[in-house]
This record gives sequence, C-alpha cells and structure tokens, in this order.
Amino acid sequence: MRPRSPRGSSRARGRSPSPPEEGPGERIQKVLAAAGLGSRREIERWIEGGRLLVNGVVPLPGTKLGARDRITLDGRPVRLRSKTEEKPAHLLLLHRSPGTALDLKDAAARAADHLETPRATRRWLAIQPLPPVDGGLEILTDDGSLQQRIARGVHALTTDFVLRVRGPLSQSLIEELKATQEVEGESMSIIEASAQFGEGLNHWLNVTVRATRPAQVRHWLAARGIIVSRLIRVRFGPVHLTRELPRGHLREMALGERNALLNEVDAAQAALALERAAATPVE
Repeated sequence: MRPRSPRGSSRARGRSPSPPEEGPGERIQKVLAAAGLGSRREIERWIEGGRLLVNGVVPLPGTKLGARDRITLDGRPVRLRSKTEEKPAHLLLLHRSPGTALDLKDAAARAADHLETPRATRRWLAIQPLPPVDGGLEILTDDGSLQQRIARGVHALTTDFVLRVRGPLSQSLIEELKATQEVEGESMSIIEASAQFGEGLNHWLNVTVRATRPAQVRHWLAARGIIVSRLIRVRFGPVHLTRELPRGHLREMALGERNALLNEVDAAQAALALERAAATPVE
C-alpha cells in the first residue's frame, strides 16, 4: 500500500513536480543519505509516495539541492547542517546478543541520550551487519558517506569469529577448513582456524576470515555433520570486541580505533586499485 501524500503537497494541490535543478548542488538522494536520514533507495520511495517535498513541491529523483531550498518529510522540516557547523560523524560499537535482531531505532534513541544527537533528524546505519541469528560486534554510524566509505573496503579486511559447534570436530578437519577456497560456488578465504576442544560434542572454534560470509562457514561445517549453534564476531579489522563492552551495550568508538579502521580501509582500497591496475592488460 502506497503511503498517503501529506496535506499541502504539490500532488494535493495539483502542481507538477519540479524538474531537476541545473547548476551547482548535489542530488537530493545523495545529500539526504549522507546526512544519515536514510538510504538512497528509501529516499526515492519517499519521493514516489509524495512524503518528501522541496520548497513545497514533490521533487524528481535526481533533483539538485541549493543552499536555500526548504525540505520537509511528512510535513516536518528537515534541517541539514551547513559545512561551517558540521561535526565529525559518529561511529558506535554495539555488542549484540546472538538471536537478537539489530534494532537501529533503539540504537538511535540510546545514542541520542549518550551523545546528545537529535533523535528526529539523525539515523544510524549499520556497517556489514550480521544476520539476526548471529551476534557480537556491530559498527554503526550516523553518516551515510562514511558508511559507504567503510563498506567499500570491508571485503579486504580480516574478521575474527568465535563459533560454538556441535559435532565430530577434529584437527584434520580444521586443516581442511583452512585449505578450502570455495563453498557452493563462492570464494572463501579462511586465514586461520583453531579449536578449543570441549567435552562431548560441544567445541569452540576460532576463525579468521577475509571476504567470507558467516553463512559460508556454517554451510561448510554443516556439510560435514557439524552444526554451528552460535557465531559471534569479536574483531572487525583493527577494532576488537572487549570485555569492557557488555552485551546489549554500545559506546562511541575511540579516536585511535576510528583512525585505525579508516586507515586500514583506505589502505585496502588503495591495494585493491593497484591489483586491478596490474591485472589490466596494456594495449
């Protein structure tokens, strides 16, 4: 069901949408996504539903915003910070319990209390979120551009997972896991794997992966009769999940953690660009 257009919208008054503005400015989807209000696709849906207005008129996707344009969402003004008052984007660390879905609205409310950020105008975005069945370290940001910057480089970072497994786990099987390069047609890179063998069939398995989804590790083990009952992310690149962050709690990323993460992401991107350039045949 399509959302109803707010009263006073251009559609309600019979006015046609404004054409994309020529000249300086950035596209509306990019500006609002960078402000953390939503993804570009979600913003396009707001436009289609008549919920988003620019100067009282429903814009077209791709409309460029000027400094004096008035933006409203569902009749409420949307104020974008000017460059002179911009503050560094926030990065949060959240310790999510396995089996608990990531609730970004709840995170936004708690972040507003801790960081004194406006609840109504800021939205938190997850960087490479884990499936609800898994848990551990989640990274959130209120800046869409920063989220995209990190997301473009996370495939080159290494990640540590701790798995609780049930089944006939052995050292030879662990060596086979490390040697695996593909699962169900997808590449899988296990950098390291080690087990803490428990009593009976329950064991803990520590793995370090690169560009590998948790589901791939689950599928590989399941095909050999080993069920992963719990998967926890304990490291994301240079950022570690420590005991100082209990389950269900969040904190702002320290400056050193932030710089280390961004430096590693940028270095990974640069290395990937060099690899692609080297692989490109010279005509």
